[in-house]
Amino acid sequence: MRWECFKQWVSTRKLNQKVKYLFLVIICIYLIVFLFMYTFVIRRNMFDYMMTSNMNTLVSIGSNLNGEFNNISQMSQLLMGEPSVRNYLKSPKIEKDNYNPEVLGALRNMMINIQYVSSIYLIRTDGNYIDASNSITYFHTEYLSDSEWIKDIYLKSGGYIVRVNAGGAFEYFSGRPMISMMRAVYDIDSQKRIGILIINLSEDILNESYQEVLDNGKHYAYYDENGQMLSKNEQVDEISRINITTQDYEQISVGGFFKEKVVSYYHVPNTPLRIAGIETLSLTKFVSKEILLFILFIILLTFISLSVLGFFIAHYITAPIQRLARSMSSVKNGWLQRVSLKTSKDEIGDLKDSYNNMLIEINRLIDELVENEKQTHRAEFEILQEQIKPHFLYNTLDTIAFLSLEREKEEVYSAIETLGSFYRKFLSKGSKQITLEEEIEIVKDYCKLQKLRYGDIFEDLYEIDESLKQIKIPKLILQPLVENSLYHGIRLKGEKGIIKITAYADEANLHIVVYDSGIGMSKSKIEALMTESNTKSFGFKGIIKRIRYYYGMEDIFDIQSEEGIFTEIDLKLPL
Repeated sequence: MRWECFKQWVSTRKLNQKVKYLFLVIICIYLIVFLFMYTFVIRRNMFDYMMTSNMNTLVSIGSNLNGEFNNISQMSQLLMGEPSVRNYLKSPKIEKDNYNPEVLGALRNMMINIQYVSSIYLIRTDGNYIDASNSITYFHTEYLSDSEWIKDIYLKSGGYIVRVNAGGAFEYFSGRPMISMMRAVYDIDSQKRIGILIINLSEDILNESYQEVLDNGKHYAYYDENGQMLSKNEQVDEISRINITTQDYEQISVGGFFKEKVVSYYHVPNTPLRIAGIETLSLTKFVSKEILLFILFIILLTFISLSVLGFFIAHYITAPIQRLARSMSSVKNGWLQRVSLKTSKDEIGDLKDSYNNMLIEINRLIDELVENEKQTHRAEFEILQEQIKPHFLYNTLDTIAFLSLEREKEEVYSAIETLGSFYRKFLSKGSKQITLEEEIEIVKDYCKLQKLRYGDIFEDLYEIDESLKQIKIPKLILQPLVENSLYHGIRLKGEKGIIKITAYADEANLHIVVYDSGIGMSKSKIEALMTESNTKSFGFKGIIKRIRYYYGMEDIFDIQSEEGIFTEIDLKLPL
């Protein structure tokens, strides 16, 4: 139902509106196809690539950070090999506030050689320690008696562990986080633990690990195992949405369709650190500027082409058709005038010429119709005039007068009644068509009146299918044929004859056959019957013309005749 309403709505729009709507639909389809390709092809591939690329970048950052840790670890081994350091750690007893310039110098040399070191603590097994620091750092010494804290360090058997703020043992006065590398120190000779080395690194080591991969639309941050942010290149709210868990990595998508972002985190191996990154989906990252400019050029060229095409259609098609339609609108007022509009030699010009030719043909057909109508009325009038001529009426009245003297009054009454019935049916109240049954009744009345005059010189017979009697046919097409059969067939033969009317139907036509056993006709006379210029319209030629005009077809009769034997006229009236 809606589709039918839509088609009806479209059909009522003017041509220029349809063209505008068509271009609007084309543009919408163009945009939909572009969005579809971007969403389900280009964008999907870009998103998958960005997910993989983002994770690979995080893995690379983590590897860089571990590389820095390994470098610092190797340099710390050099520190542990210093004799002054070993002697300090192996001394059986030392004063708490003992100042050892050689050890302190070794610590400061390491701070100078390693970029990110903010403080170094060398702790003996008895809890005494010596440190070097370039910032205010608090050391919660109670952690030295925490077995769990110590256990994590000793389990590495000389290898380093990484902790944030040394697992809580250290903190900056500024409150900024530090990354602590802690390891047990063993005596080279006895392989006994003689102390702990803690190297505290500033958060700059974290920031520096992702500086090389920073790009427009990319942001990174480090978290500890508790999900607390340690460092970031700038404030990024989306990174805070990620739920840091114990998994090695995770990726989520945030943002809308046009600002979709990928948030990922990666657990840096052998550390409590998680590196998180966010990257905005951008077409320019995956497609070169040259290709983007080419795409924009194609889009612009498409819109320009559509605009030029729209102008062409409006100027050379829509506008001429509108002018032609305005010129043709005078037909509604009854003026069948040809269009004198100047048009190009194309289909619109052909349409104008065809319209003008159609008007010429319409005017010709109207003239022909008027002339045919005049001829039809003239033929009907002549038939009527022929039957009301004084000699026919006088002859009939003379016959009735003679009957009144010689016959019973019932016969006279019957003759007068037949005459009145004949003229009453003959006139048919001005109708142009009557039923077959009424037409047969006119013939019967006519034959009855002629028998009063001529006696038994002919016999009229009828074979009419009952189912055909109510079919409408042109009036007064049988009586003139019966009259011709009587005057030009039966009477001239000089013996009693038969006039028989038969009606039957086939698949396409109603056949009305008028047969007489008169003198018949030769083939040449049959051919001349329709060509004689002096044949009156009420006769055979007039009847045939009237029937042809009524049904709009030529093949409406057949004639069969044999001289001296019979004549048969078969009227073929379309059903």
